[in-house]
Amino acid sequence: MGIFTGIRRVAHAFRVTGGGNNSFEAAGNGRRLRGFNPSKNHVNVAIRAAGPTLVARARWLYENDGYAGNAVDEWTSQAVGDGIKPRPRFKGKKAAKAALLNLFLKWTDEADAEGNTDYFGIQEKVAREAYLTGECFVRLRNRRPGDMWTVPFQLQILPTEMLDMSFSASLPGGNFVVAGIEFNLLGARVAYHFWRYHPTDERPPNTANARDRVRVPASEVFHVFDGRQGGQIRGVPRIARALVKIFGLEIYDDAEIDRKKNAALFTAFLIGRGENPIRLDDEEDEDDLPIAGMEPGAIVDLGDDKDIKFSSPAEVGGSYEAFQYRTILKICAALGVPYSYVTGDMTKGNFSNVRTAIMAFRRRISQWQNNTLIHQLCRPVWVAFVERAVMAGLVELPGYDEDPSEYWQCDHLPPRQEWLDPAKDIAAEKEAIKGGLKSRTQSIAERGYDREDLDDEIEEERAEAAARKTPLVFDTDGTAPPAAPSAAPPPANDDPADNEDDPPENLPNAA
Repeated sequence: MGIFTGIRRVAHAFRVTGGGNNSFEAAGNGRRLRGFNPSKNHVNVAIRAAGPTLVARARWLYENDGYAGNAVDEWTSQAVGDGIKPRPRFKGKKAAKAALLNLFLKWTDEADAEGNTDYFGIQEKVAREAYLTGECFVRLRNRRPGDMWTVPFQLQILPTEMLDMSFSASLPGGNFVVAGIEFNLLGARVAYHFWRYHPTDERPPNTANARDRVRVPASEVFHVFDGRQGGQIRGVPRIARALVKIFGLEIYDDAEIDRKKNAALFTAFLIGRGENPIRLDDEEDEDDLPIAGMEPGAIVDLGDDKDIKFSSPAEVGGSYEAFQYRTILKICAALGVPYSYVTGDMTKGNFSNVRTAIMAFRRRISQWQNNTLIHQLCRPVWVAFVERAVMAGLVELPGYDEDPSEYWQCDHLPPRQEWLDPAKDIAAEKEAIKGGLKSRTQSIAERGYDREDLDDEIEEERAEAAARKTPLVFDTDGTAPPAAPSAAPPPANDDPADNEDDPPENLPNAA
């Protein structure tokens, strides 16, 4: 009996895995995995084939579906907020740092090439595009000194449709173009071949070169995208993971609304017991028509000699809410945004659960901020700003000609995150600083501020308060510094002659 049982098990395993040479059931072609045959193409090939369709569907859902649109806006709000601000790293040159930051703040108002917003508004648009369509291009447009009041360059946002995914070519000299991006023989990006005008937008009249491509050097383009696979060169809409579910839920909701609406058109039916009263003679007056129009609360009159039967449309029952909840949970997991943020429903969890979800969401946001948005946009924009500010003679930076990289080093402060439980969170923050586990600089930076700016403001406020004879006092003021360690006792004298009063066991030579 044991032999036959073993044979049956081996045969079953053979059928499940689809062959005896496959050691991994997950790679088999058996009954449970029949039909699961995904493409083995590289991600770049898949993006080139499906990218335009994914982008078009993602844009439609953003504009027409409440859950998808709200998820994109929530991500953008958390990632950018009121702006990611620079904080130069170089030390000991306070005047140069203040001059740079003051000039940068003035430049932000002129940063947008379209003149619709400032630099921080550009960050918002870039973050939204990069999440919604998977990528966004920002072109650096150099200007003449007389064109602007501050540093002469601006930023122009180019959506993903401006770079043709289907354009690939081999160029003289060995360079090649893949999905609109030109590479050299080393695989480094050399240029981007953008459409002169948006391919689906209205173009100026009498433009014979409307379908031309413009080659823009890679040094003048910031490509913001989250490349999740090695070698990936174009972005994928984040909403692609949930697109089928979102659209299916949209159709399901529409069908349920229509069912309810149609059911509400009928209240009761009058059913005839004799001959068919619907057939009408030609001579019958129009006012005697037996069938009423469809409208809410209507009673359909089917003629003389009838019974009444009230409408009782079928109900979905308790499954509707549960189905909605589970489907939206899967959508939220795919989008990487908590359920409460996407739906606005705060009733599905207690404070601890919601707090845990928000903390995990903030970690994901911080990861994307630092690895994608700051690295691909904020840092190169700061370097371009410093270079052009010096070339335009708008700022003096000591030693810049010898080592400009010192002034390129810059931290970028994301927007502050509100405390979930301010009383406890502030107390814990103060204890961490007192215990030496965190510096004031780090704590203030996490709140989206610069410690030196804060100290300058506090010093100014203290001076104004002292002039009004109302001193500004904090609960940390007047705290006594830690006591200095007491003087160490003099070393013991090892000479036995000087220790006559010591007990014998304390003498060095005691037996």
